[in-house]
This record gives sequence, C-alpha cells and structure tokens, in this order.
Amino acid sequence: MYSKYPFSRAFILRSLSAVLGVTLLLSNTPIAMAAGEPAPSVQDATTQSTAPAWQAAKVYVGGDIVSHEGKLFKAKWWTQGDNPNTALSSSDSPWQHIGSDTGGGTDTTPPSTPPGLSSTAQTSTSITLAWNAATDNVGVTQYDIYRNNVKVGFSATTSFTDNGLQADTTYSYTVIALDAAGNASTLSSALSVKTAVDNGTGGPFLQVGQSRVITDVQIQATWGGIDPHYAPSQAAASVTAALPQADYEALFPLRIGSAEWHTVAVGKPYYKPGQVDYYSYDNLIAAVRDAANIKYKEVYRGGSTWTKQIWRLDKTAKTETLLYQEPEFNAEWNLNKPTTSRIVDFGTFLKEGTETNKKRELAAFLANIAHETGGGWATAPGGTLRWGLFFNEEVSYINGQGGVGYVQANSDYPAVAGKSYHGRGPLQLSWNYNYGLIGSIIFGDKNVLLQNPEKITQDGKLGFMTAMLFWMTPQDPKPSSHDIMVGNYVPTAAQIAKGLVPGFGATIMVINGAFEGNKDESDVRVGRRIGHYLDITGRSGVNVQGEKLNTLGMQPF
Repeated sequence: MYSKYPFSRAFILRSLSAVLGVTLLLSNTPIAMAAGEPAPSVQDATTQSTAPAWQAAKVYVGGDIVSHEGKLFKAKWWTQGDNPNTALSSSDSPWQHIGSDTGGGTDTTPPSTPPGLSSTAQTSTSITLAWNAATDNVGVTQYDIYRNNVKVGFSATTSFTDNGLQADTTYSYTVIALDAAGNASTLSSALSVKTAVDNGTGGPFLQVGQSRVITDVQIQATWGGIDPHYAPSQAAASVTAALPQADYEALFPLRIGSAEWHTVAVGKPYYKPGQVDYYSYDNLIAAVRDAANIKYKEVYRGGSTWTKQIWRLDKTAKTETLLYQEPEFNAEWNLNKPTTSRIVDFGTFLKEGTETNKKRELAAFLANIAHETGGGWATAPGGTLRWGLFFNEEVSYINGQGGVGYVQANSDYPAVAGKSYHGRGPLQLSWNYNYGLIGSIIFGDKNVLLQNPEKITQDGKLGFMTAMLFWMTPQDPKPSSHDIMVGNYVPTAAQIAKGLVPGFGATIMVINGAFEGNKDESDVRVGRRIGHYLDITGRSGVNVQGEKLNTLGMQPF
C-alpha cells in the first residue's frame, strides 16, 4: 500500500459538485439574473435553433440534446444506439423527453405561470417555499424566486429555502419560470409568509454535531426527497448483478484474511494471526447497503464555495445532522445571501446508468482499490493481479511498527493523544481531520473514528464504506469517480484542453493524478490498475474497447 492519502486538508473547505445523483440548485442558463435584481417587467425572446438530429452510430453523454421525430430529448448518461422514442418505454432509458422540437425557429412562447405557491416550513430566520411545476412548449429550465419584488435566488426544482431572515417578520414571495430561450412566465400570485418568533436556538441551523428529525415534506423541500431506487434494500441485488460472488472470490483469492492469505503471510512482519476475511463479499454488500442510507449535503452562501455547511441525512430515521459549519457562514455580512444546496446520494453507487455502466463502475472501483492494496510484484506467483486486496493498512505501521503518525492540529477534528491516523482501509484514509470528517458522515459523530481509528482495520464493511465515500464525493475541480463511470461526467472546455475525457483513465486522475498523470501501461501503477480493470470487466462480460483506460496525455484536474 502506498503512503499517500485520498483527502487533502483543504477537503473540508473546498466545494463539491456532481452531475446526476446530486441535486444541484444552480443555473447554467446564461441569461439568469443575479440575486438582488428587481422582478422583470418585460419578457425577452432569443432564437433557439433546433437540436441536431439523433444518430444511431453517435456516442452521446449526459446533457447532450437531440431532436428525433418532432421531439427534443436530453441524454441522462453515456449512450449509443438507443432510439430516444423507443427507449422511453424503459425505466432504465438513457433519454429524457424535454419537450417539442421548435423546428429551428424562434421560441417566443413563455412557460406557464408556476401555480400553487405555498410555504412548507418556517423558522425564525428561514422560509421554505414549494410550488407546482410550470409547463412549456420546449421545457422549463429554472425558477427565479423574488422576495418583496427583489430576486433572492433560483432553483432547478420546485422548492427553495430562503435563509437569513428576521424573526417574526412578514415577507412577500413570487416565482417565475424560465425556459432555455430566456422566455419568462408572468409572476405567480404573491404569497405572504411570516417567520417564527426567535426561540433562542440560533435560527434554522443546528449547532455542529446536533441532529433533528424532519418530516417528509421537509425532506422533499430541502433534500430532494428519498428515491426508493437508491434504498439500502437494493444493495445486494446491485452488487450481485454487477459481479457474482464466485467471480469476485476468484479474482481476489489472496485478499487479506482469506485462507490463501494466511498461508503466504504467516511469519511476515505484517502478519495478523487472527485476521478475518476483511474484503469479503458479504462486507462489500453490507457497505453498499449502509452507505445507501446516507445522503450528504453542502450548503453555500451566495454561491461562495468557502462559506458552507455540511449536513448528513439518515434516510431510515429521517434525521439530519449538521456535521460542519465554516465560522463565517452565519456572520452578519453573510446572512442575507441566498443559499445553494448540493446533495450526494450515496445510494446511487451501482444503481445509476445502464446495466453495462453499473458493471463498469464496480470494476473500476475494485480495480483501483485492488491496486492500492496490492501485495504482488512483477514475478509474484500467479501474477501480480492475483494479489489484489492483500493489505488494509499502511505497511510501515502494521502491528504498531510505525508508532503514531499523520497527526495535525485541527480545532474541528482534534487528534486523540496516542492515536495514530495513518493510512487505513482500501484507499487509505489518513490524517485526523479526515478521520473526523468521514466518521461524521458515516456515523453522524466525528468522535467515533477520532477516538477509535483502528476500527477501520477491524471492520471490513467500514473499510469499504470509507472508500465508497471518497469514490462518490466530488472534490472541485475533480468530478466524482462515480459520475465518470456511469456517464454523468461532462468535461469542461478547460478539462478537455487538459486531455481529460470520461473513462477509467479519468478515475486514476481523480485518485492520484499528480503522480500518475500522462502515463501509459508501461508505468507499473497505471498498468496494474488497468490490468485489474480488464480482468474484472472480462469476467463481467463487459466490452471496454474504445474506452480511455490510461492517463497518457492527461494533466491533473
């Protein structure tokens, strides 16, 4: 195992982003007005050209829009050869019908007025709004929200929470709908809502570490609801469909704690006599199940990525916990700025995209952690790939050899005296601040792993979960590896200029791009990752021909 670690100290201060599997209440519409502008009195119309016709042989990625048989469709993820019209009958369709084709003319038709504006929750400093969806001849792209005739935010969904308000005060709200051509609906009927009397709790946000049970309405309004497709009960089926147990165990016969591992490891300095099957198939399924019960949210002020909160939602208990809050988040100068939420549903692991892409995701995940935990060498018996998942801890620290390491002063996640926070688990969680943050996401309590970091090497399910959270969570400007593999990742122009394209190679760049970028298979690290990926996809019957597997030509994100 290498002594690197997946998260930098800046991880807890950087913004996160994702494409699908993430509720992103941001606008990509170039004509969207900034918060603070007055409500519009006129409607502007711009020319919208018809989308290019769908072509069966062409590859499309998430976000691509095509025209077919008089309709407009948007790709949800990577697709090729799936007829948009016929694919719509499938629940797993890669296409979303977004409206009628305007035929290349000027779209001057505005959306309908959003109906049913109401308030679903009020606190002393916040008001949560909800409304019914507007309709449009092509498709609604966003809603703008006005408080007392001044724009305070926008939403891609039919809900919005306005924060930083005065207690016991009445506000007037209206909402408009916009389409891709910039046409705006008329203002909705005004809604007057009064904030609650200040109860001394400090407003809508808990103190860090505190939790509260919320209603289904609140979950829908502030978390985007709970999708049953991503429920914990789907975990076993999603894993077995992607890679049966017999194939998994044949791929990794020397995984730590297995019978073969004990045979070759006995007598070595890293040997642990009582070691159980850490990377067992059952632990993998259990990790997918428990992770699926968690949603993760970051809340930003005014679009700023450095003043934020981090929240956790337990889907089963319907309990949200405030995990982290930047000190300036509720500062007086910041309170009146609208908030933006970004949400990651960890239940989307192995459950998004086509069946092929689900298999590719598991193969890519296992290939990367098999390399990170590999114990083989070039001439190892059976070949180096046979030795994947051999370690679960940084080698120089096993059995107490390295003493105490990876400790840094941090007021949010203070180290416990005598505890070492060296690399543990499939992707080697390292440093006390990462143990604290990841522990809070998994358990809702930062102290669980701060006080007992050794739990990661004792519990294979927990080890898998730490790696899954890293896999699923983007770190700007990096996308998540999950989004790359299921087809959600669309490179920016700057990323394309760096040679970054969707495929297995891009996941290597996410994990270790600073050291493994611009390498082909002749680099032992890149070569071993690709070797595992081809080995696993081969067993899964997945053809990856044409996929960018290495990092040659790629620069770090």
